Amino acid sequence: MTNITRIIPIIMAMMLAMAMVVVAHAQTFPPPGPSTTPQYFTCTEVVPGVSGSNLSHVIVWLRLSNVTTSNGLLYLLDQMYYNVSSPYFHRFITPQEFASWYSPPSSVVSYVVNLAESYGLTVNYTFPMLIEATGTASEVDNFLTALQSAPSGIQQWILSGECIPIGYFHVSSIAPLYRPQYAAVRLNVTNINALLRAGAVNVNGKPMQVIQNQVEIWLPQGLEFIYDELPLFSNGYTGRGLTIAVVDAFGDFNLTLANQYVYQSVACQDLATFNNMFGLPPVSCQVIYPTGTPALTPYDLSTAEGWAVETALDIEYAHTMAPGANILLVISPTAGDDLFTDVEYVVNNSLANFISLSWGAYEDMFYYPPPSYNLLYGYDEVFMQAAAEGIGVFAASGDSGAFDTYWLSLNMTMEPSVSYPASDPWVTSVGGTTLYGNITNTVATRIEYAWNWNSTYLWGSGGGYSFAFPETPGQALIHIIYERTHVYEPDLGIYFRTIGHRGVPDIAADANPFTGVLIVLNGSIFPYLIGGTSLATPLSAGMTATIQSYLYGTGVDYAIGDLAPSLYLLYYRYPSQFYAWSPAYPTSAFSTGIPGAMFVTLGGQNGLYWVIPGQWNPVDGLGQINVYGLAHLLPYITSRSLFISQMQIG
Repeated sequence: MTNITRIIPIIMAMMLAMAMVVVAHAQTFPPPGPSTTPQYFTCTEVVPGVSGSNLSHVIVWLRLSNVTTSNGLLYLLDQMYYNVSSPYFHRFITPQEFASWYSPPSSVVSYVVNLAESYGLTVNYTFPMLIEATGTASEVDNFLTALQSAPSGIQQWILSGECIPIGYFHVSSIAPLYRPQYAAVRLNVTNINALLRAGAVNVNGKPMQVIQNQVEIWLPQGLEFIYDELPLFSNGYTGRGLTIAVVDAFGDFNLTLANQYVYQSVACQDLATFNNMFGLPPVSCQVIYPTGTPALTPYDLSTAEGWAVETALDIEYAHTMAPGANILLVISPTAGDDLFTDVEYVVNNSLANFISLSWGAYEDMFYYPPPSYNLLYGYDEVFMQAAAEGIGVFAASGDSGAFDTYWLSLNMTMEPSVSYPASDPWVTSVGGTTLYGNITNTVATRIEYAWNWNSTYLWGSGGGYSFAFPETPGQALIHIIYERTHVYEPDLGIYFRTIGHRGVPDIAADANPFTGVLIVLNGSIFPYLIGGTSLATPLSAGMTATIQSYLYGTGVDYAIGDLAPSLYLLYYRYPSQFYAWSPAYPTSAFSTGIPGAMFVTLGGQNGLYWVIPGQWNPVDGLGQINVYGLAHLLPYITSRSLFISQMQIG
C-alpha cells in the first residue's frame, strides 16, 4: 500500500469521527427545556463584594401549571393565533382568567411569600409566574439560601431565584444584563436646525428627509410617508384609543441633575418638544415606575445616560408612527430582570395594546457556566400571558449581526447568537434595514436592503436561530429556511444544530444609522444620527397600532395581539398578495395606498446569513410593514372573510 492510500482511509476515519462529534454535540445542546433543578443567584454572586445593607430586589420565577397538557396554555395559544376555524381565534382572555387557569398551586405561592416575609423582605408583587420582593442584600441572600432547602414539592415549581442589587452595574457574567439596541453616528454639522430648514426634501409642504454627505436623515413625516401610513391618517386612523407601552431602564432624565445623582424624568417634556419641532400632534404621555424609581450612583450613571438616549428614541418614534395613540413609558430602576417584572405589570393590569422592547441580551450567555437558561423559560411565561390576553409585544433583534460580540471585550472569540427577548416565540422580533428614498413631487423610490454586517463597526441586523425555543407554529407552517444546519459556538465549545429552532427576526424596519433619525434629548436635538433595531422596534409597534385603529374603525372585529402569527398566515394563504415588489411608485400612490402587506427586502447579509427576497430569512424575516397594504389584507384571515375569499379564489 502506498503512502497516499494509507493516508486516505485515515483522513476518512477522522472526517467520520468529526461528523460523529458534530452530531453528538448537536444532540446534547441545547438542553431540551428548563433544568428540573432550580437555578439560584445570590446578591454576592451577582455583585461580589456588595454591601449587605444595599437595597436589592429578589425575583422567584415559578413554573405555570397546565401549559403543555392537551387543553393547556400552548393549545389555547395555537387556537387563538393559528386555527382560523376555531371559536378561540383572536378571542383573548383576561388577566383574571389567566391567573385562575395557569397559576402554580396557591400553596407554593404562600410558601414562598411567607418565607420571604420571615426574612424581613417586603413582597411587592405576586404574579402568576413570578414573585418579587425588596430588602437588603443580606436579607435577600438569607432568603435564597433558605429557599434552596424548601421541600421537593415546592422546588419542583421553581425555575429560578435571583437577586438584583439596586444601583450597581459591575456585575458578574451570571447575571442577565440588558443593553439598548441603538447605534449612533455623529453629525458633522454646526447647526442642525439650519440644516433642517434649508436642506429638507419637501412633498406637499411636509419635510421628508435630508441627504447630507454620506447620510440620509429620515424625518418623522418622511417615515410616515415611506411606510405608507398617509392613506390611513387621512381617514382619521392614527392609533387613537390605543396605548403603546415602552419599557426601558432608567428613562429619559435630566442629565445635568444626574451628575449630582439626582433623578428627574424629562421624557414627556422631550416628547412634546419633539412634536413641536417636527410638526407632530400632541400626545398623552405618562411615566410609571412599577419596580421603583431609578437610583443614580457612580456605578450606573454612564450606563443610565445611554438608556436616556434609548428612551427618547423609543417614545418619539412610536409616537411618530401612531400619532393618535397614548404613550405609556414604564421605567425599571435597573437594566436587569426588573425589566421583565415591569412588562408583567403592564400585561397583568391590561395597561397597553402593544409593548415595545428595544433591548436585549445575547442568548448564548445564558448557557455559559454557571448556566442561567431557566430564566429564559420564566420570561417566556410573561410573553405567553401577553399573547393570551391579546397584547402584542415587539422586541429588537439586536445590532451585532448574527454574533454575540460581547465576548470580544473578554478577549475571547465572538460566536453566533440571537438576542433575547427577540428570540421568544410569543413576541414579534424586529430586525433592521437600510432605507434609501428618492422622493419628488411626481415619483417616489424606496429601496430597502438589509442593515448589513459591518466588521469595522461590528454592527448589522441581528438574526439567526434560538438555542432555547423551537420554531413557531407560523414558521413551521411556511417551512422557514435553515441557511446553515450547524454553526460552531467556540466559547460554548459546541456545534449547534439549527434545524427546528425559532428563527429570528420576524420582520424588520429602518435601522442603519446612516439612514437614521434625529431625537430630542433634554430639550434639544441630539447631535447624532440614531439607528439600530431600537429604532426599527418602536416604528413597527407604532405602525401596528395604526393598523389596529383602522381595523376597529372600519368595523373589523380583529384584535391583532402578537403580529407575527398573522403575518405567517397571510404569507401562507395569500402569497401573491403578500409583497409590494416595486421600488418606484407615483408619489400620489403614497396618498391613495400601495397594495401588498409587506415591503420586500432586496438583499443583504448579517455576517453569517443572507437575505432571500420574498422569503423569510434570518436577517430581515418576512420584510417590512406596508401599513396601508397590511391593514387591507389582515381582514382576509378573520374566519368569515377567509371562508368567503376561499370561495372567491376558487
